[in-house]
Amino acid sequence: MTTTAPAVAALDTPERRYRMLRLIRSFEERALDLVRSGVITGGIHPYIGQEAVAVGVCAALRAGDRLASTHRGHGHVLARGLDPARLLAELAGRTGGSNRGRGGSMHAADLRLGILGANGIVGAGAPIAVGAAWADRQAGSDAVAVAFFGDGALNQGVL
Repeated sequence: MTTTAPAVAALDTPERRYRMLRLIRSFEERALDLVRSGVITGGIHPYIGQEAVAVGVCAALRAGDRLASTHRGHGHVLARGLDPARLLAELAGRTGGSNRGRGGSMHAADLRLGILGANGIVGAGAPIAVGAAWADRQAGSDAVAVAFFGDGALNQGVL
């Protein structure tokens, strides 16, 4: 049985970008409710207020491009096309999650979508993205690799 790769999010119109902004906000609000109710254990780092960054960057990416995220990566992976139900299952530790429930909030990934993973280590997405870009260049590809990071990562040696 062959499975097809999921499609990256289509963010090619203002309406689709706005819907993605709303999806990310709604997802985060629901996830926070599930933390409070105990369905999601261990807490999360919400992306509320930063939705436009993920949507704007991911709208510019092509199907073969890749991204490395941060501990606040829910918005990034949703904007790239990760199914919200799979991300929610991941946060809740369910086997239907993007990493079979083993990665949790800070390690969402889906290589088929070019999502190299979120990372709880400050600034760690940068060398991962650089490695992916180097590998693509060596293969003759013009694919882009994006690393999301916050201002706290700027004093890390890799940046």
